[in-house]
Amino acid sequence: MKTKEIRILLVLLMTAFLMPPAWAQTTVTKEAKKQAKTLKKEGWTVNDGEKDLEQQVTDLLSYTTDSLYIVESAIQKSKTYHLGYTSAHAKALRGIAGRLNTLIATETSVVQTNLQSGEGGIESQQALSNRIKSVSQETLSDAFPVMVISRQLPDGTCEVQVHLAIAIPETAE
Repeated sequence: MKTKEIRILLVLLMTAFLMPPAWAQTTVTKEAKKQAKTLKKEGWTVNDGEKDLEQQVTDLLSYTTDSLYIVESAIQKSKTYHLGYTSAHAKALRGIAGRLNTLIATETSVVQTNLQSGEGGIESQQALSNRIKSVSQETLSDAFPVMVISRQLPDGTCEVQVHLAIAIPETAE
């Protein structure tokens, strides 16, 4: 009896892990379908094994309209896909870092204006500036790709488009 129960449990577990998580997928909107169709006409494709173009556009639209996330995009031309991806990814990360620095600096401007002038004032402002940079660098490791597409150009180069998203850190709220 126990062997039969174990077999049933194993079958159920295997089925649960192997089934596509349909409940985790968001529905594709008309706007996403329209944008995906335009991108396909322009020659953009996704890598094998990645979400299809419509789903990636849906995710991008979702994150760009959510005020709890920062989304940054970059496009890079290169001889190979991997070089283009690496460069575009780095550009998008720099864009996020700049936006995080601005966001955190804006949120902490009240603290800066309330600092008392005197000998400790300059040190406090420098410490605050260093903390802003530190939070940005720590948070950048949490950035994730929302949409990654590429296309071959007539001159033989590859163009890669990377859209990264990151949750706004709690310290900036």
